[in-house]
Amino acid sequence: MKIGILGSGDVAKALGSGFLKHGHEVMLGTRAPAKLAEWMIRNPEAHVAKFVDAAKFGDPVVLAVKGTAAAEALRAAGTANLADKPVIDVTNPIADAPPVNGVQFGWEIADMGKVEGARAIEPLCMLWCIPGFLRNEWTHAFKLLTS
Repeated sequence: MKIGILGSGDVAKALGSGFLKHGHEVMLGTRAPAKLAEWMIRNPEAHVAKFVDAAKFGDPVVLAVKGTAAAEALRAAGTANLADKPVIDVTNPIADAPPVNGVQFGWEIADMGKVEGARAIEPLCMLWCIPGFLRNEWTHAFKLLTS
């Protein structure tokens, strides 16, 4: 599968490396290609381009920019290039620093429908944060049990 990732920060690079590890083609979209020079040395099979090119390339497209840069990145990607594609939003406006131990691959996924379902899903983030802030432990997770 071709994965377009909008972003060049730690989350975008971790996801890009993970997708590559699992046999996907990856293109990171960025405003600053030089920021990815070292990552490209470790991941020579990946591609680096502008946001618009990564959006055209990927199906799906991952939005992995700082939360405050999301609207600008999406405008640069172009709405026509995102039409009829899944867009996975991993932006996190809570803090500027990446989480300790990065991202875990190998998740099972569950389709929660269209964007209207986000209103019900997003409070899970707040629920996840409560034990983290209370005990400064961030290794817990939720799992959807299906029969």
